[in-house]
Amino acid sequence: MAKLFGKNKEQMNTKESNLETRYKNSIGNLLVVVIFSVVNIGLLLAGTDTYFLFSAFIPYFMVDYGKVMCGMYPEEFYSDLPMEEFLDSSFLIVMVSIAAVIIIAYLVCWIFAKKKKVAALFVSLVLFVADTLLMLYMVGFSADIIIDIIFHIWVIVYLITAISTYYKGTGLEEILKKWGKL
Repeated sequence: MAKLFGKNKEQMNTKESNLETRYKNSIGNLLVVVIFSVVNIGLLLAGTDTYFLFSAFIPYFMVDYGKVMCGMYPEEFYSDLPMEEFLDSSFLIVMVSIAAVIIIAYLVCWIFAKKKKVAALFVSLVLFVADTLLMLYMVGFSADIIIDIIFHIWVIVYLITAISTYYKGTGLEEILKKWGKL
């Protein structure tokens, strides 16, 4: 079986070309997650109520939690919360920094996945499954987040599709030879 990723477009047959397209489309979803996560956090820090789907939950939640704990929402927001004192704004800076590290991890995974490093796909899949499970644990399953859950499942399916497509494209024989198992 010919290696998929080492050939140019003229040398690929239709099946290999379709696999390449499917792989690129699948990893493209990871870049969209990065972009929308950055946009959502920027909008949150700017004080808007706008939120785009197709982003990671945990980084957004961390920044939102930082804003809550630092008292950066209007007084009426805290009427039901038993908070007497707020944290210093440095707490928000820490939360934004941690959120940035998580988003950068997704970006690095996308960069390596674009270079056909399948381990990056596995890492991003684990990160996004963890993000989804933490979202469900923290928010619960409600009608308010059903669309967000659907988009999280969408990204997970596409990451799995990218992994599957990678292995179909490289051929199991090539992988086993590389690992010295064949």
